[in-house]
Amino acid sequence: MDTPLLDAPACRIQSELHIDDHARIQPPAANLRIRWVHKQASKKIVLAAARDRAQQAEFLTTTLRRELDAQTRDVVAPRFDAIASSSARVAALAASIDAVTQLRDAWARARSIAQEVKDLRATRKGVQVAVKTRSLALAAREQLVEDLSQEFFTLLTELHLPWEMRTAIIDPKTYLPVIDGTAFDSLQASGGGIKACVSIAYSLALLEFGLTHPDVLVPSLLIIDSPRKALGSNADDQERGNRIYDRFKALADAYGDPVQLIIADNDTAPIPSDTFSTISLDYNQPTVPGVTHPGPEHTHRAEDSYRDESLPSRDV
Repeated sequence: MDTPLLDAPACRIQSELHIDDHARIQPPAANLRIRWVHKQASKKIVLAAARDRAQQAEFLTTTLRRELDAQTRDVVAPRFDAIASSSARVAALAASIDAVTQLRDAWARARSIAQEVKDLRATRKGVQVAVKTRSLALAAREQLVEDLSQEFFTLLTELHLPWEMRTAIIDPKTYLPVIDGTAFDSLQASGGGIKACVSIAYSLALLEFGLTHPDVLVPSLLIIDSPRKALGSNADDQERGNRIYDRFKALADAYGDPVQLIIADNDTAPIPSDTFSTISLDYNQPTVPGVTHPGPEHTHRAEDSYRDESLPSRDV
C-alpha cells in the first residue's frame, strides 16, 4: 500500500527542525579559529611581557652588582690585597721556620758529632797514655827478661858445661831457656847432663832474680832432686857437681832466711859447710816420723799396684 502524500511535508518539517537544532549546538568553525588565534596571541603577549621583565631584572641585577663593586672597591679591595700579602708573608714565614728547623737539626747533629769527636779524642788520648804506660812497662819487662837472660848465661858459664855454648837466653814469650837457638823442650828430649845443667841453672837464676827483684813474683823456695845424678862420674862431672853446691852455698850465705833450698841427694854435700843442715832418711828413720818402714823386701812401686788394680779379674 502506497504511503499517503500527506506525510511528506511532515518529514521535511522534522528534518529541518533537526538541522536547526544541530546548527544551534555546533558553533561555526570560523568562531573556533578566532578563539584559538586569540589564545595564541594572548600567550605570546604574556611571554613577551615575561621576557621583558626578566631582561629588566637582569639589567637591574647587573646595575646593582656594578654599583656594589663600585661601592666596595675602595673598602674591600685593599683588604683583599692585605690578605693576599699576609698570606704570602705567612707562607714565607712558614718556609723560613722550616729552614730554621732544618738548620737547628743540622746544628744539633753537628754538636752531637762534635761531642762524639771530643769524646773520641779524649778516649784516644787515654788510650795513647795507656799505650805509652804499657810500652814503658813492656820495655821494663823486656829489660828484666834481658837481665834474667844475662844471669842465666853467667850461671851456665860458671858450671863449665861439657860443650861449647855460644848463646843462652830466656825466651821473652815463653820465659823458658833457649840454648844456642834450641828450645827448652828439645833440650829436655835430649836428656842427660845437658838437661840437668840447664834446669839447675834456670831454677837458680829465677830464684836469685826473684830475691833481687821484688816485683818479679817467683817462689823463694827451691826443691831440687838429685842434682848430680845425670852429670856422670868422671873428674869433670864431679867438679861440676861441686860448683853446683858452691852456688847453693853462695845463695844461702847471701840471702839467709828469705831463701829456702831443699836438696834431695843420695850422697852428702861434696863441700864441707855448716850452711847445710842434713836430714838423713833410711829404713830406721823414715820420711814420716812414727811410721815404721817394713823393709826393702816388703816394698813395691805405687804404679805397679795401680797397674795390678786396673787389670780385669778372672773367675776360676
